[in-house]
Amino acid sequence: MPQPIRMSLTEEVKVTTSANRNKCGTLILLRHAESIWNVPHDERFTGWTDVPLTRKGEFDATAAGKTLNDRGVEVEVAFTSLLQRASRTLDLALASCEAPGVSIRKSWRLNERHYGALQGLNKAQAAIDMGHDIVREWRRSWDVPPPAMTPSHPLWDSIYGHPMYAKLDVPVADLPHGESVAQCATRLEPYWFSDIVPVLRSGKCTMVCAHANSLRALLRIIFRRQVTDHQIRSVKIPTGVPLIYRLEEVPRDECDPILVGPDPVLDLCEGLSENPDYDLVPQPPPPGCEDLTGEMLWPLEECPIIYHDWKLEAAQIKAEAIKAATQSKLILPRPTTD
Repeated sequence: MPQPIRMSLTEEVKVTTSANRNKCGTLILLRHAESIWNVPHDERFTGWTDVPLTRKGEFDATAAGKTLNDRGVEVEVAFTSLLQRASRTLDLALASCEAPGVSIRKSWRLNERHYGALQGLNKAQAAIDMGHDIVREWRRSWDVPPPAMTPSHPLWDSIYGHPMYAKLDVPVADLPHGESVAQCATRLEPYWFSDIVPVLRSGKCTMVCAHANSLRALLRIIFRRQVTDHQIRSVKIPTGVPLIYRLEEVPRDECDPILVGPDPVLDLCEGLSENPDYDLVPQPPPPGCEDLTGEMLWPLEECPIIYHDWKLEAAQIKAEAIKAATQSKLILPRPTTD
């Protein structure tokens, strides 16, 4: 498999914007920090189960905000899900980011993908019991849903009987009982265009703090003509690491063909509606970049997805590099034990 291109900013440069492109706001994607069901020794299918962060998760969420603050990133509007692991991550990050007065908007449409009957199961044990291939397909595919949750499931009442779902824009009876990533994208896409895109197009720095699969779905929605359903399988979003995109709005008929991939069929993918008349395109890495030969901090403001043979593994490599370099410099209070 070709290795992603690794880039590092070696000199101060200015990025120019062409006449056909309009700068939008900055988009920050942040996956919630470690929850009690994300711990390495007992990783479970969480989905819509409302579990809290671990102490490490709270520490990492604070560190993420400190990273943004140290880099001078000023969040103006933030979006998150109804689940506490995401909303708590956002609260801690914004507090550490010293961003008072940020407008915070919550929606069930940013909730994690609903894992149906799998919710609460240990992932490794589920693979042993049900088969590694089918569990891998449920986890990584774009359009294969897990088995649906039924009222006999032990977590049913904690979800569908929870007060936070009593007054939504859809009846509780219409909420999902299990979703593929494509189905997650279908319920997320209207919110993206109605609520988040207008904020970005107004030029505001916008943070979305959500979940691994809802963020995978969001990447597919935003970069629908640059990323295929198959490629989204390889995207792994680490917990508690801010990914920053400086976006430009490009008229659809003037979009660089390189950005849309080799096949116009990419415009049509399961779970997404018809394209708007523009694309939101991440600005390319600025000039003055070169291959990394040693351990260096990636420039935080550079788009973390760097395309090389249409692979997206660079997102994870870059995020891990940012986190490792940042944590080595952060001085934060150690979590107390009680």
